Amino acid sequence: MQRQKNADISVVIPVRNEEAYLPACFDALSQQTTEKTIEIIVVDNGSSDASQDIARQHATRIVEEPIAGVGRARRSGSAIAQGTYILHIDADTRLPPAYIEQALDRFARQPNLVCLGGQMYWYDASTKLNMLRGILYRMLTPLVWLISRGALGPMGNNMMFPRALYEQCEGFDANLRFGEDADLTRQLHTYGKVVLDLSLVCHTSSRRFGLNRDLFVYCVNVFRICFGMKPLQNDLQSLTNAPIDK
Repeated sequence: MQRQKNADISVVIPVRNEEAYLPACFDALSQQTTEKTIEIIVVDNGSSDASQDIARQHATRIVEEPIAGVGRARRSGSAIAQGTYILHIDADTRLPPAYIEQALDRFARQPNLVCLGGQMYWYDASTKLNMLRGILYRMLTPLVWLISRGALGPMGNNMMFPRALYEQCEGFDANLRFGEDADLTRQLHTYGKVVLDLSLVCHTSSRRFGLNRDLFVYCVNVFRICFGMKPLQNDLQSLTNAPIDK
């Protein structure tokens, strides 16, 4: 992997008080097998810990976005991206070494592909919980694809799309504190195919996926956004109190 400003891929990472997760995230990016050039854009969304100090050691560029909200942070990072493709991840994302290489191969083989994401694997969850996660992915992915008419799938912890197409859309909604990823895939879907590829894996933390009422409301909101409707509510305490307000 080469890292420079004139990049083929822009990796955007929204960050708020993520000092515990960022080192592993950057380490995974440094081990990508692709020969393409990568720029790493960190959007500091009001951190009060050492997140920005850590980011300075690894990022190509750091953007300060003082207004809290993951939609606003993703929008700010995407606005300065220079890569042919933009890849959004989270601070707790750990991409396997071949992830970017495999994702670019998918785009090369599918000219109508406009947004790609992979399934999550929780590196801090039990084997049994990950088995359940895998079963749910295989059961729900076809159903979600059918209900959303192909507009739903990739999530912000690993989603890649061409920058040229992003610039034709309205882009990430700065007012959304969650569901901003689904809102964008709905927009991109008007230009081509949105794909959640289960053979593409993203390692991430399970910290935002507890079984509670807020997670249910989150899922309902994502479906509403995909159909062009407004969220039922835009502030879920157990989710928006996570470090990046998601």
